[in-house]
Amino acid sequence: MKVSVLERARTAILVIPIIVVLLILAVLLYRWSNQMSETTSVRLADSLQMSMVNWHLNLFRDLSDICFALHADSEDASGLGQYARRFADWRDTAPYPEVVANLYVLKSASSSSPQALRLDPSTRQFISGGWPTQFTFLREEMEQSGSKAPERGAQFRDNFYPHGGDTGGWQFDPGIPALVHSVSEGLLVVELNRSVIQQRVLPDLAQRYFTGVDGLDYMVAVVTGGAEKQVIYSSDPEFGMQEVADADGRMKVFGRSHDAKVSIPIDVFHKPSENTGLTGLATSIGTSWFPLIGKSSEDHDWQLIVRHRRGGALGAFVAEMHRRDLAVSFGVLFLLVISVAVLIVVSLRAHRLARLQMDFVTAVSHELRTPLTVITSAAENIAHGVVESRQQVTQYGQVIEGRARQLSRLVEQILLFAATRENRQRYNPRPLEVSEIIEATLAGTADLIEAAGFRLEKEIPAELPKVTGDLFALSQCLQNLITNALKYGGTEQWIGIRASGESLTGELNEDRIEVQISVADRGMGIDARDIPYIFDPFFRTESASAARIHGTGLGLALAKNIAEAMHGRLTVESRPGLGSIFTLHLPCH
Repeated sequence: MKVSVLERARTAILVIPIIVVLLILAVLLYRWSNQMSETTSVRLADSLQMSMVNWHLNLFRDLSDICFALHADSEDASGLGQYARRFADWRDTAPYPEVVANLYVLKSASSSSPQALRLDPSTRQFISGGWPTQFTFLREEMEQSGSKAPERGAQFRDNFYPHGGDTGGWQFDPGIPALVHSVSEGLLVVELNRSVIQQRVLPDLAQRYFTGVDGLDYMVAVVTGGAEKQVIYSSDPEFGMQEVADADGRMKVFGRSHDAKVSIPIDVFHKPSENTGLTGLATSIGTSWFPLIGKSSEDHDWQLIVRHRRGGALGAFVAEMHRRDLAVSFGVLFLLVISVAVLIVVSLRAHRLARLQMDFVTAVSHELRTPLTVITSAAENIAHGVVESRQQVTQYGQVIEGRARQLSRLVEQILLFAATRENRQRYNPRPLEVSEIIEATLAGTADLIEAAGFRLEKEIPAELPKVTGDLFALSQCLQNLITNALKYGGTEQWIGIRASGESLTGELNEDRIEVQISVADRGMGIDARDIPYIFDPFFRTESASAARIHGTGLGLALAKNIAEAMHGRLTVESRPGLGSIFTLHLPCH
């Protein structure tokens, strides 16, 4: 159905605000998605940083418990026995008693070389033995300190711990690993069991702070920080053996400072929230560590590395979720746009259809009123004796008969259109000669052509192939085309009917013959803008309405329906002022 200029203006007035609203929704949706992505990233970063801080705090607490348990009063006269008792008490309550491999007292005397005493847990006695090879650097420093001053303990402490600290004087050596404390007897050394740390302490910490509903949410590794990385612990095979470029979190366990309260750098994939208090926690007890022994190599530093297990690194995971949310959101918005567009189109089509239906009712009423008026007037003249002679009665009878046939054709056309639209029309197809179809058509329209004063030209070759179809339906189709030509034929008052056969190539390159029956006129023609709509029900061109040519707008629509029902098609060629050619295309039998 054709869209008029007024309807286009109404559509624009309706569509433009909707487009503006949808654009605003798209912008708000994009901003909301970005905010949600940022909020998710901050939340995940906060959670990850807190888990790493708690992991570090727990590890520090486990080792601090040993130091706290072995802390002895310098005025205690019981000597080395106090360390044995305290160590035994700690083992009874410690979650990982095997984490301490050996407890040593490294003694320095003014008259002899440093002496190493190892605690025998079974007898609770310190036994003198050979100097452990892992403590060679301690012996060298103690020997150098012993030759410089009588207060060897204080001298050694100043050499090894030049910056002091507030962790009770305890220091950490990652290479052994061991905890070292300067006491009156010399050095108290707690040698840690690396295997227990690797196989029990670190796995338990990973399970405690990086576990979700379905197990570990993160891959966790603790590696040394040298040029050749060594994996101390890894939750997954091979994780941490190579550089993890997309790690979600990294933390240096020691911090490389001799100060006890040192800010351990924690790097996570996104900037955490500034309102969570994590920054303050990370720079206080959460990331404190023992001061390292002064000459500890950085190759022995420990580094915690975590990476999200499901969905890849968190940064990429959040970005993928963001893209997915945007795709889903804009997909829904697109469906909304399509729905609104369909609603607008349906509304406009319903409005146009209602208008055309009203025009159809008006046209049908006019088409009915004219013959009824003639019939009524003729009947009244006959009834009132105005018509007296037999010749006048005959003439009036012919007028009434003609108008009655006109009414009958109009009613049949409307009923036939309704039947074809609802697929209730039943056809009886059979092989037909083209000449047979045209003769049946002209038999039904001869009186109309004669009454209109039109000149008819026919061109029907004799050797045309047969077509398959319903004779009544095909003749009805051509009658509608002829009736249309009579209405719009103009002053030329000429109609041409031509039949021909055309050779066509099918989709499978198979040649086939098509019969074409054309009905031409030399009338007002059809504007190119109206041609796409002329086969729509109830449609009438503006030029036809302006010329006050009456009609129902059903003739061409009915002709098209019949052509398609016969597996054919109906086409038109027309130019304004030069007439029109309607062609019925039918496949051969």
